[in-house]
Amino acid sequence: MGIKPILEWQGSEYANDSIVTRMIREAYKTAIQLKEQSYLVLDRYFMTGPALETLYEEASCVQIKLVDVITRAKMSYTVYEKQPGSDNGVGRAKPGKSCHLYELFKTQKFTTKELELYGEKKKVKYACVDMLWGKDLYQELRFVLVDIDGSYSIIVSTNLKLDPETIIKLYSIRFKIETCFRMFKNSFDGFGYHFWSSRMPILDRYDSAKETEAKLAMITDPEDRESIISAYKASETFANLNCLAMGLLQLSALTFTDEINASPIRWLRTYTNTVPSEESTAYALYESFCRMSQMWPQLGIFNIIDTKRSAIKKQKSNDFENVA
Repeated sequence: MGIKPILEWQGSEYANDSIVTRMIREAYKTAIQLKEQSYLVLDRYFMTGPALETLYEEASCVQIKLVDVITRAKMSYTVYEKQPGSDNGVGRAKPGKSCHLYELFKTQKFTTKELELYGEKKKVKYACVDMLWGKDLYQELRFVLVDIDGSYSIIVSTNLKLDPETIIKLYSIRFKIETCFRMFKNSFDGFGYHFWSSRMPILDRYDSAKETEAKLAMITDPEDRESIISAYKASETFANLNCLAMGLLQLSALTFTDEINASPIRWLRTYTNTVPSEESTAYALYESFCRMSQMWPQLGIFNIIDTKRSAIKKQKSNDFENVA
């Protein structure tokens, strides 16, 4: 990311956190508000020692484990058998015999089941084993070895009570993140911001995070820092507002499915899903906007738009008078 100096200038509590540890802290805040058990499904290779330590720290702070992590593990990870009776509630479990995760595919007994993954039925072979992981950490995790048509993968969960089928299904749902990300980028132009500051040091797109941090750390002038912080906040706000807009469209699509599908304003040759997409919902709202403003002029959103429109007209009028 390379934004650590900016976070330090702002006095952010996440200044020394990596991306994954920050996500875990944010997940715990959300879980505390929801007051229920939550699962944080992360992209592959997000299982790190600092991530598990952060998960343990957050659970210790609230005196309850509200968040469990499900992610994908590397085949080359070294895991350890747990010595019987070594975790008696004091300290960490003691490791026993070690092996690489890929070796478990030769020693474990697999179960074959037909599961619904990625929207279709698939024959899945899986095996489940609880092992210790992490040098000097030795935390017990649940590893699920998966074989789908000869394609091997290993899913790991911090919850030792989850059955392997549930772990596989939860991880497969993660693919929907990619669909949302594509919609966010292509249909909403969520990363189409153009906020910058002339006080920003010259950055190269091929710079590593450390190189970017080093260039930003050289900025010492308070005004330069404030300008860079403003540009960073504007970019972050732009992306967050686009996320909110996409979420509102998704809620509208789920709530008014029949009304949007019955709308004659947009013709689709085929319907791939009964629930309309965010793009179809946005188009329906766009075409119905004038009619809705006439039917419900008292709505707050229309008052805000009218206020903004009046201010723009007044500014243009003043600019014209000054020129004249």
